[in-house]
Amino acid sequence: MKIQKEKVVGLLALLLAYVVAIAAGVGIFFLLKDHVNYLINILICDVVATVIVWLFGVIFKTASIYDPYWSVQTIIIYVGLLIYFNNWNLFTIVALVTMSLYTIRLTGNFIRGFHSLSYVDWRYKMLKEKSGKLYQLVNLFGICMFPTLVVYSTSLPLFVYASLSEFSYLDFIGSIIVLIGVLLELVSDHQMKVFIKNRTSREEVINIGLWKYSRHPNYLGEIMIWFGVYFILMIGHINYWYLFFGAFINLLMFLFISIPMEEKHMKAYKPGLDDYIKSTSMLLLLPRKK
Repeated sequence: MKIQKEKVVGLLALLLAYVVAIAAGVGIFFLLKDHVNYLINILICDVVATVIVWLFGVIFKTASIYDPYWSVQTIIIYVGLLIYFNNWNLFTIVALVTMSLYTIRLTGNFIRGFHSLSYVDWRYKMLKEKSGKLYQLVNLFGICMFPTLVVYSTSLPLFVYASLSEFSYLDFIGSIIVLIGVLLELVSDHQMKVFIKNRTSREEVINIGLWKYSRHPNYLGEIMIWFGVYFILMIGHINYWYLFFGAFINLLMFLFISIPMEEKHMKAYKPGLDDYIKSTSMLLLLPRKK
């Protein structure tokens, strides 16, 4: 009962932080709407909202208060833009539905794993140990602001899409890619839960389902989702081809930061991980090497 109470109190604290951040973002957007391009305006609002969430994290003494921001940022801004431009139609709604599935999956995972405000991701603990007195700066710019800017850049095609007046049925190709990415994440999540439930030791390395053919099928799904967002816009509006940079930055982040960091962490307690790395593709679903 105590754990459940701490979880509810923690989630209410998170909700308060996000309500304040959203209110501030909306207020700034309408304050600046006649003075700057709407995409720049969104970026400013996004940065201010991130700082507010960070401040709540400082008050509640947990960097994990930022974790849901990654999953709700895009959908909240996209819905706001659809309302602002009054641009509700089959094409924008299909994109909304597919991205909502992504948001529900990722946010749901966070809520299920969240126990109280004392919860801290292992990555944040590592950064705190390494940064010492500079931790709050690392927290603001590394844990909070960097992901915000990455997600903003990956979401730009969707924000532009919300303002358009011409659409094509080819846009659905992008939404299908997003949907496949979400399904990959859902299946790999389920298979990981089954593995954790049935394993006899934390040292065991997963070897079931999609994880037999990719070391990170969940990350593959995440990468597909943001390239799908890009194709929602680009296929029917080739003049926006240059907005691929967001999805590409996201890909590089997984290849050179997230995956190496995670695998280095797991090597400390999974002695069989080196063999798994040698025999299994990093991202793509490929046959295992002997």
